[in-house]
Amino acid sequence: MALGLIVVSFVAISVISIIGLALMYLLKNERAKAGVFYFLSIWGMIIAVLSATSLPSNWIAQQLIAWGFGILGAAGLIIHMKNPSASGRTAASILVTISVIGGVLKMFIL
Repeated sequence: MALGLIVVSFVAISVISIIGLALMYLLKNERAKAGVFYFLSIWGMIIAVLSATSLPSNWIAQQLIAWGFGILGAAGLIIHMKNPSASGRTAASILVTISVIGGVLKMFIL
């Protein structure tokens, strides 16, 4: 029963992440793109919290790696808000992409 719940959560988190990342890069409407970006930056932080808190308390290095992916999402969010130029938004999108993909990989595979 528990293994089935893990598989369902893995599939749900993966599908949400893949669809969100695809939308973030493929949408043409800037307002919708920004909304997806904000959702994904928060999503990356949520994944980091889930990943870090699911680890045993004596696995400090692994917890720090998980928290690091959450910090990347927060950094992307801050850059996106403070730097309205195209290069700033691209950098923020890359940071959020790394946060989401790295967080999912850290949670389920690494």
